[in-house]
Formats: sequence, structure tokens, C-alpha cells
Amino acid sequence: MNENGTYREKELLLQISEGEESAFRQIFQHYGDQVHANIYTIVKSHAIAKDLVQDTFLRVWLYRDKLPEIENFRQWLMRIGYNRAFTYLRDKATQDKGLNVYIDKYADANSDNPAESALLVDALRRAIGNIVVQMPPQQRRIYTLSREQGLKIPEIADQLGISPNTVKNTLVKALHTLRDGMEKAGFSLVIISILNIF
Repeated sequence: MNENGTYREKELLLQISEGEESAFRQIFQHYGDQVHANIYTIVKSHAIAKDLVQDTFLRVWLYRDKLPEIENFRQWLMRIGYNRAFTYLRDKATQDKGLNVYIDKYADANSDNPAESALLVDALRRAIGNIVVQMPPQQRRIYTLSREQGLKIPEIADQLGISPNTVKNTLVKALHTLRDGMEKAGFSLVIISILNIF
């Protein structure tokens, strides 16, 4: 950016820190594609990259009070994007490991058909996704922050601006919802524990 551009960006960041949504939209329009491209190089999925871009900019908005202190906004923003992408990959690897353990231990011992295993994995993912998407919005958000993004209760409370006790109680309800939904979908509690859902 030239000097004018740098000044304009700093002005926009100051406006965002004061809660100005139109300034936030301008920053999103300016950097959204760059963040998407960087995240995509890590996760190799445009759909997932799109979700992680939204999560990245949500964090910008949630921590907007810090924006005036940031010297290099682009570098800070890209680092958040990279962190969200690598957190996603780490969590996915943990979940995939759990799914593979389940398949190894509980799938038909006589079945050497990789297509059957893939179908089982897809069924599990769909079942979990279907249950989570039907949770009330706050329950779903807290579950996602806890189980998919790996945040601790105090971090979630800080991010959402609610008490840790509210987070804990809501998470307990979300886990009950998920457990009941998995049982209704025909999955045993064994798989639920292996997947570290609770």
C-alpha cells in the first residue's frame, strides 16, 4: 500500500475499533480473498476455507478494541487465518483418528471393503453434523468453539461475552443433545466416547 492506503487502513481500523460496521465490511472486501487463498493452501477445500475466513474475521470483530495498537494489520490478520486453518487440521486429524479406531475395532472384521469404511465415516460425520446444526444457536456456537476449535470454557466466555458458568451449562446441554441424537441415530455410546465428543 502507498502512504495514502496505509493511512486509510489505519483510519478504517480505528473506525472498526469503535464498532463501525461499514469500515469492517471494507476491510473484509479488501482482505477476504487474500485470507481465503492463504487458508485454502492449507486446508485444500474452498468450502472449509470460506468457513475459516468467516471465523477469522469474526475474531477481528470480537477483538476490535485491540486494532489501534496493531502495527501490521495484514500480518496479524494472516496469522489468525493460518492459526484457524492449522487448528482445523489438528482437530480433523484427532476426529479422523477416533473414527479410524472405531472402524478398526467395531466394523465387520470380515470386511476388507474400503468403500464400506468410507461410508461408515461419512455416516458418522453426517449424523454429528445434522445434530449440531439443529442445536439452538448459542448451544451450537459454544459446542463448535469447544469441540471443533478446542477453546477452553474461559476462552469461550471471553469471546462471547458471557459468564464461564453459562458456557459450562450450555455445553453440558449441547453434549446431552448430541448424545441423545447419536443414540437415536443408532450409534452406540462406545463410538461417542472414542470420538471424544464428550
